[in-house]
Amino acid sequence: MKNSIRTAGFVLVMLLVVPIGRGFLLAGEEPLVTEQPATALPVFATDAARGFPYLLERMKGRRAFLLGDASHGTEEYYAFRKWVTRHLIEDLGVRVWVLEAEWDSAHMVDDYIRGRLPGDKGARQMLAEAFTHWPQWVWANEEMVEFVEYLKDFNSRLPTDRMVRCYGMDMQFAIGASLRFLAGQWPEGSVLRQKYQDLYGWWLPYLDDPMLFNQAYADGRETGSLLATELLGAIADPSPEQRRILTMLIAAEEYYRTMSHNKYEAWNIRSHHFARYVRDLLQSREGVQGIVAWAHNSHVGDMSGSDVEDTGLTSFGRLMRESLGPGKVFILGSAGYAGTVLAATEWYEPPGVMTVPPAREGSVEALLNGGGWDNPLLLWEDEEQARLWSSKPLWHRGIGVAYTPEAEMPSYYLTAKIAVRYDALVFWRNTRALQRMVAP
Repeated sequence: MKNSIRTAGFVLVMLLVVPIGRGFLLAGEEPLVTEQPATALPVFATDAARGFPYLLERMKGRRAFLLGDASHGTEEYYAFRKWVTRHLIEDLGVRVWVLEAEWDSAHMVDDYIRGRLPGDKGARQMLAEAFTHWPQWVWANEEMVEFVEYLKDFNSRLPTDRMVRCYGMDMQFAIGASLRFLAGQWPEGSVLRQKYQDLYGWWLPYLDDPMLFNQAYADGRETGSLLATELLGAIADPSPEQRRILTMLIAAEEYYRTMSHNKYEAWNIRSHHFARYVRDLLQSREGVQGIVAWAHNSHVGDMSGSDVEDTGLTSFGRLMRESLGPGKVFILGSAGYAGTVLAATEWYEPPGVMTVPPAREGSVEALLNGGGWDNPLLLWEDEEQARLWSSKPLWHRGIGVAYTPEAEMPSYYLTAKIAVRYDALVFWRNTRALQRMVAP
């Protein structure tokens, strides 16, 4: 693992005391911090008192490990999450890997890593078939190819009940697959098949473009109650899979019904669904040793103390802390100062490699860039460090699947109290664009 992480183009160092080079001004105020940095410790050190083993020790006893990326198109963020996740699996026994992806796509990944697909199907072919809708590159990329091959090999040496599982917690594009799944659950002419047809018949034309669902609701096609709730109530004894799919549909219906008139509330519906889905997995047999989730910083980061909190927005990370307790959740965020990223200029447009300009003054990225360290990993080891990093909000950049570098401010920044938002933050001065998956 040491060699594989170095080939990703960075050598990570970890600071056990806040790594600050020089202070900076926020709106004419005094510098937030003026301390000099402590000695950097190599994250690859095998000594338990140094480097990455120290971070892993801090993770022990947690049940949910939320690993964030500052963009969905940066190689370093994916490579580091792979490396951390391997340690969580091999050293702490975690057996559930959750993606910010749809259940049906993740289900195919799950089948692959457990050896349940035809033997001649490789990782690239599987990922190409699993992730067919935009933005495919988020999960169909070269970093994922390597990681699912690792998981398949790891699982091949384990009994079925000890294998790593893969799940998808998102529902934005899952409606079509969910409805097709339900259509096959009951025979033609049965009461439940007719109930399904009565409720969802008008949705069927929208299956190939779920973003049109909110327009359908805006056009007055909605019913007085959530359709999936009605269908779930009509099933006397739903199977676990039927219940999970219908629960996903309930969240999706709420999301699209709300998005047409209140995007903030739609965001919260999605966040609550993520948290509910992961909590349910933690109650499962596979989740007894904990779960590791990969999602964007905007989801895993705790919204407390950020500028968007005033809008009423919440987040997956905040909800997990509230439900499990802060001591049971570990949130690891990521940040980068400059480099390149793989993203699209607009939704549904093909991606390209774009230049990410240096982060703006007054941002956590600019502060860390000025500190003199290439790739620090921040931990807040005592009350004084936590106070320094949570006393004032800092600008913090986040890039999604669509990106316009010329419109960086204010589109791609929020302000956040970093020590509140994350338990740890990994930083790169220079990052590289994620490599799209080579065609199978």
